[in-house]
Amino acid sequence: MKFLNIFNKKKEEPPQEKQEESPLVASVTYSIDNTGEIFVDVSMEDFGEEAINGLSTIISMISTVKCTLITLEMIRNAFAEEGQLEEYLELITQVTLKNEVAAASDKSKNKEEPYIKPSDML
Repeated sequence: MKFLNIFNKKKEEPPQEKQEESPLVASVTYSIDNTGEIFVDVSMEDFGEEAINGLSTIISMISTVKCTLITLEMIRNAFAEEGQLEEYLELITQVTLKNEVAAASDKSKNKEEPYIKPSDML
């Protein structure tokens, strides 16, 4: 799994030192506007095997702990470079609170429905 740190500031390099970027076959971009509405943009080069495989890899890794930790580390490093560690701590606090609310919501939903319903026994 390879992550690209979008927080890195682009440095101008002489043309001979620039490397060609490999073409993207699939991408998923999450955005939020000032009203709190979340947008998901999914792009695929085509519907070929390589694009399908790439998109399935992205989707399967999005919710992993490893992906979250790598992303948070990249964000922490970017905030640190800008001298914004206090703001990073605020971000982590908000993420933690939102995860706790989501977990509590999921837990309460699971309590309302039994694993085996009485109608399943018939």
